[in-house]
Amino acid sequence: MAELVAAIRQAIPALSKDLHKGQYGKVAIIGGSLEYTGAPYYAAISALKTGVDLCHVICTVEAAIPIKCYSPELIVHPLLTPAPDAIDRIAAVLPRIDAVVVGPGLGREPFVLDLVKQVVGVAKARALPIVLDGDALYLLSTDLTLIAGYSHAVLTPNIVEYGRLCVATGLLKELNLVLAALIPPSQLSQKLGHVAILRKGEVDMASDGVSTFTNTLDGSPRRCGGQGDVVAGTVGAFLAWHRIACHGDETSRMNPMLRAAMGGALLTRQSSVLAFAKKGGA
Repeated sequence: MAELVAAIRQAIPALSKDLHKGQYGKVAIIGGSLEYTGAPYYAAISALKTGVDLCHVICTVEAAIPIKCYSPELIVHPLLTPAPDAIDRIAAVLPRIDAVVVGPGLGREPFVLDLVKQVVGVAKARALPIVLDGDALYLLSTDLTLIAGYSHAVLTPNIVEYGRLCVATGLLKELNLVLAALIPPSQLSQKLGHVAILRKGEVDMASDGVSTFTNTLDGSPRRCGGQGDVVAGTVGAFLAWHRIACHGDETSRMNPMLRAAMGGALLTRQSSVLAFAKKGGA
């Protein structure tokens, strides 16, 4: 564990008075719908509180005003629309971004899912680090080519989302959460071309099909909604820092996708413990 924590710390760039706004990381959250405005907010604000400078939220029109009202720190783009130029307008934002988190509060509107496929394609063409969470994992279960074999991605499934992916890849014949829990993430990663997977649960496990890490730290006993979104945003922050480090001195031998995944998992667990100690079950 000490070696893992040291590698995670190495990923955090040093603050400097010589840096300009944005040079400590810029993350985009792709998500937010009529029903779900909290999830993208939690992901975005978690990326900011982890330490990146700027966070954009690309959402549906209905979600934009609520998300804007949650925090003046977020840059909100109501661009998930059926408009013919929607993909071009979203693509124009991505050159400013160091990492993309896709899925928090996304919903399953067909036009949104079709648009997200295009957005992921643009992000991959730019070699951007991508986190897939929430309904983006549902989308992946319907089309494995979305991210299979992409080495700059982290999937953050809970056990239900993990089970769906096991069915989609042929590791399970039908959704069975008991059996899904017995399938190690390394097997699913191999089926997806060694994409990094962070399976969240009582014990978090991260694997790229070659190396596997576990997070056995105790978390909060309070199992409230939104914790997965916090993890996704935090992982996004670590991925942004990795991309920045790639332009400088990157010496760690650890897969940076796994390092980001475990960084997000460890930080979220420790934060939840401290929050519960302070607030209890409130």
